Amino acid sequence: MEKEKMITSEVDTLRLEVNDDGEYIMISADDATMFDRFASGIRHIVELSDQTAAKVEEIEKQYEGQSGFDTDMEKVAAISGINVEFSREAVRTVDSIFGEDTVKKVFRSTYNVIPDFLPSVNLITEFFEQVTPHMEKLFNRKLEAQEKASKARMGRYMPQDHKPPQRRK
Repeated sequence: MEKEKMITSEVDTLRLEVNDDGEYIMISADDATMFDRFASGIRHIVELSDQTAAKVEEIEKQYEGQSGFDTDMEKVAAISGINVEFSREAVRTVDSIFGEDTVKKVFRSTYNVIPDFLPSVNLITEFFEQVTPHMEKLFNRKLEAQEKASKARMGRYMPQDHKPPQRRK
């Protein structure tokens, strides 16, 4: 009996070390959903950030002109609740893009000391600022490889000789 073997090409991956303990995330441009997850995740966080800013502004207006310890505490608690809601959703979004527990890997040293740690808006933004150039590089490399492969594939099917066929005698 003849045995067949299918040969698949190597998957283009990028291993990003995310902390001093050597933990990493793997990103692959060959994952058909990665670019969409990344782009929609960033869009979602930007929209969430805009909504959060609007909610905080609304609370600021609500407490405008009021003072006193109890009032200040209520205002701070309300704003804090909105920021916590943003951070929780941002963590879910990051983990949905790069894999479960990505945020815990990135902030491992803090989670080791504070198990209930929740990264702030600034930390999530900083993470995206650091990972975005790597994503761009990976996807640009992928696009270049696809273009080169496409040209090579098409070259195999292009007629090498543009002369009309000759009749045999």
